Amino acid sequence: MQMQYAAIVVVLLVGVFVYWGYRSRKGKPSEPKRSTASNVISMDRHRKAKQSAVEQPCSSCKKKNGKLIFYAQDNGTVVGLCKDCKAKAKKRDMLPL
Repeated sequence: MQMQYAAIVVVLLVGVFVYWGYRSRKGKPSEPKRSTASNVISMDRHRKAKQSAVEQPCSSCKKKNGKLIFYAQDNGTVVGLCKDCKAKAKKRDMLPL
């Protein structure tokens, strides 16, 4: 009678270890899947594009005067203004972003 209980306990322990081993393998994929359709962008591609980007034109005077300061207009749109057009933003009470 006790041999039957011991055999049942051994079989259950083996079953638990097999299940645990299967679950640990299933939870860790060996290689990440690569898909072509994704919402995730490559940051390497983004950094390279940012380094080679040309200067943006000012939203007001359309000149490429280096760095732009971005402001929010009353209707919620964003404009990029150069240092020369900064006075226009102050006059219209636009908030810098």
